[in-house]
This record gives sequence, C-alpha cells and structure tokens, in this order.
Amino acid sequence: MMRLPFFPTLIVAAAVVTMIVLGVWQLQRAEWKEGLIADLKRSQGDRATSLTCTMNGRPEVRAGRNLAGEVGYRYLIPCRSGEETAGGAAASETTIDIGWSKRPHAVPSVALTRAFTGTWSGGGQSANRTFVLDAPVPPLEQSGVPSPADLPNNHLLYAIQWFFFAAAAAVIYLLALRRRRGRPD
Repeated sequence: MMRLPFFPTLIVAAAVVTMIVLGVWQLQRAEWKEGLIADLKRSQGDRATSLTCTMNGRPEVRAGRNLAGEVGYRYLIPCRSGEETAGGAAASETTIDIGWSKRPHAVPSVALTRAFTGTWSGGGQSANRTFVLDAPVPPLEQSGVPSPADLPNNHLLYAIQWFFFAAAAAVIYLLALRRRRGRPD
C-alpha cells in the first residue's frame, strides 16, 4: 500500500473542503436572492399618499440609474418623523432617494421639511425599503425605481462552479497519486 504524501494531501483536502463550503454558501445566497426578488416584486408600485418628514444632512451617494436607464449616482438620505402611507404604517426614519445625477458631488447637503410623493422600492420589511421621490431635489433628475429584472440571481451557477472546482481538484490529485504510484522511488 502506498503512503500518501502528508502536506500535498493536506493542502488539496483543505482546498476541496473550502470549495465545497463556498458552493454551499452560494446555494444559501441563491435562496436569499430569491426572497429579495420576491419582496421587490411584491412591493413594485407601492405608492405613498403622503410622506412628511425632515431631511437634514449629507446624502449617501450610490451607483444607480435614472428613468432613462443611464448609469450614474443615486442620492439617499434618512428622513425623520412620522409618516403616513396608503397602508397606514408609521415609522420614525425612512431612507429617501432624493434623485439621480451623472456627477457624484451634485448635492453636498440637503435641508428640507415637507410632504413628498413617490414610490416605495425594496424589500417587504420597512427597514429595507426606500422611498423614491416623484419630484427629485434640484438639480437632480428622477431616479429609476429598481425592478426585479435588475437583480440577477446567478448564485446557483456559482455553486455548481465551486462544486465542479472541488471535484476537479480531487480528480487531478488522485490522477497525480496514481501516476506517482506507477513510478519507482
């Protein structure tokens, strides 16, 4: 019986286990992404009759698209106070998408208190939802409301890829051991 080389076996075993763990992680992410897409589909078109709040501060700038689909920057800012929605829900802080620009520094700060109209987007939980304004803060343009088509779910393919890499590493190592066994020491 041939004795296995310790360090190469340890390294290949660790790599195979890591790849399998990454594959399982991608399966979990696929399930999470399906839930996220389902939440987005459910919340599409949720309109607020009125959202009165105060925004004061510097907006968080993230990548995003406008209504025409152009890539640029979305401006997000927390808005504090009571809110009234079509469903009668109340919350103390909401993330507001105040608009879109091609430039990352178009609006350095915002200080407004008023009633806004817009569209809810995001997950079904109020903590993950964003209120996209119908009338953006000047000089910004209106942000596009994210659609479920904007969230690809490639995680199942990534999982298959990691499982394939693990199998390939194991097969290559076994072939190398077989070849080594055929050689005289």
